Amino acid sequence: MILSTLSEYINSNAPMSNIPALLGLHHSNPLGLPPIAIPIFLLVLAVAMRVIYFVIYKQERRQLYPLLYTLWWVALAATYYYCFSGDLPLFEDTDLHRKEVCVGWFCQRQVVGTGWSLLGVALLSYTAYSMFNVLLHVIAHQSDRMGLKEKEWREWNWIIIVMLVGVSAAGIADSFAPITGVWIMIAYHVVMFLMVVAKLVVDTRRTHLFHRCLFSAFCFVVAFEAITMLAIECIEGYIYLFIPIVGLFISADARYKKREGSGKWGKLDKK
Repeated sequence: MILSTLSEYINSNAPMSNIPALLGLHHSNPLGLPPIAIPIFLLVLAVAMRVIYFVIYKQERRQLYPLLYTLWWVALAATYYYCFSGDLPLFEDTDLHRKEVCVGWFCQRQVVGTGWSLLGVALLSYTAYSMFNVLLHVIAHQSDRMGLKEKEWREWNWIIIVMLVGVSAAGIADSFAPITGVWIMIAYHVVMFLMVVAKLVVDTRRTHLFHRCLFSAFCFVVAFEAITMLAIECIEGYIYLFIPIVGLFISADARYKKREGSGKWGKLDKK
């Protein structure tokens, strides 16, 4: 019954393969911000987080963690506000023969021209990449505080792989078969949520710290959904750039401190 209703909705609406379009939950921008304001704000936050991220590791300034977490949550809130805004510029979907709200309008050469769209893709990719790096670090930091070993933290990589493959497939499919792109997005989200729940259960059994494990799982899901919405727009802007864009995300790294208070940091070995 549910699958039948969902199938009818997808086939009748054929939404773009992004969360806001799929859910149809757009707001009217109550703050009255110009469309370009929040993307610029996110870029500034991305640069600031990268600087703080660098200082924490190079100078072991652990007192900067509260600032990093604050900027990270502000960036996530701004991303959700922007992506669910209903008064963004429209994009003419040639496959569906209608105009739709476009989160990544500044990545579309039909909207802003080739030069600005290439710059938009580059800056949005950097923003999403920076947020992804901070996400990895937040999860590593939380894992360390719970006493998890580095190899146990590395288990998150499997969930990340599923998400990256899913985002890539959905972004590509949406350019050629929008309905297929939506089904791919739904499928990888179901798999991802099941994997997160499994990770939550396993970590809780290891640490007996349910609330902290739940917080880490919550951080991961909320952050990765925000990053996913931005990453799909990077891919959709220039579909032929999806390989280097996804490669950029795969190259993201984090550092895992052996134990908090030890003063020694070790770089995460992705194997």
